[in-house]
Amino acid sequence: MIRQLARLFSRPGLAALAVPVATPRVAVEMYWRAGTELPIPDWQRIGDAEPHGLDDAAAHRYWTSAALSWLEALSGALGARYQIRQSGDFMMMSSLEERPAALFLASCQRMLARIKRSLGPLADDSGCGKYVVMVFEDPDSYYTYVAHYQPGGGEYAMSSGMFIQAGYGHFVMPLDAIEEMEPVIAHELTHGLLTHLPIPAWLNEGLAVNTEHMIFPQLAASGAQLYRPHEVVAQHAAYWNADSIQAFWSGKSFLRIDDGHRLSYDLARKITALAAKDDAAFRAFVCDAHMQDGGLSAEHHLGYPIADLLEAVLGEGVWQARPETWNEGVEGGQF
Repeated sequence: MIRQLARLFSRPGLAALAVPVATPRVAVEMYWRAGTELPIPDWQRIGDAEPHGLDDAAAHRYWTSAALSWLEALSGALGARYQIRQSGDFMMMSSLEERPAALFLASCQRMLARIKRSLGPLADDSGCGKYVVMVFEDPDSYYTYVAHYQPGGGEYAMSSGMFIQAGYGHFVMPLDAIEEMEPVIAHELTHGLLTHLPIPAWLNEGLAVNTEHMIFPQLAASGAQLYRPHEVVAQHAAYWNADSIQAFWSGKSFLRIDDGHRLSYDLARKITALAAKDDAAFRAFVCDAHMQDGGLSAEHHLGYPIADLLEAVLGEGVWQARPETWNEGVEGGQF
């Protein structure tokens, strides 16, 4: 395990491992959601109990302390093999041994700096409390935990990690995705830095995938794809129509367990890259886009209808977003 992590994370800037940094702890009264299989905090009540008048540093200590209590309770429920380790900006619960954990945290720190540079003013790193990372030892534990945040329960698409935007935002992954750890970090940290923006799921995922591919271009190479380009074109043509495209705009297609899940990510990646060709217009669009209408009310920043982006990828069709036909969009997390 140590040798594999060292190989995976042997990039410039990782010669020195993350130096353990423990933020001074303060007392926090914890509240917990009822009826959960694993300890899940009631963040609304914890927030209501935050002392008034805290400056930024004190608020950071308060929320980092709350996160530590959370991870202690969760690791206790999962078993003694789980440990909690910290770096300057991150707090991680995992069953990794000390050196692999330090390598992991060092990679997190490096990714954070690079993604903030890439996103520029779109990124917001001003929240209180350290970034929380959970690495679950087995897929069963991972999906048991994730199920607490799935709308309506039931089946959902398999994943190698996700950012859960519920209460205290955090990202999670199963240990068996070890070979994908660095891309997962890049993808989920992008989500974490965009949580202040109420952007549609397609834009959130498009930004995350394209940031991931910017840092790891080999992932976008044709040889790394499951299907050939002409096959993907045919799959898109067969899947999307005037009705099914509404699930893409609303974000629901990203939670599907059929081909719509994979095709949604591919479509989001492609149209986000197209929109981003005009950097200034795109950044204005991102700042104003809202999940409630799929970005429709912000399309004037681009200078053309967002449906044109789909036409450029899918060909002619009725691709206009119709938010009045939706129920509720995606809540709780990005993948």
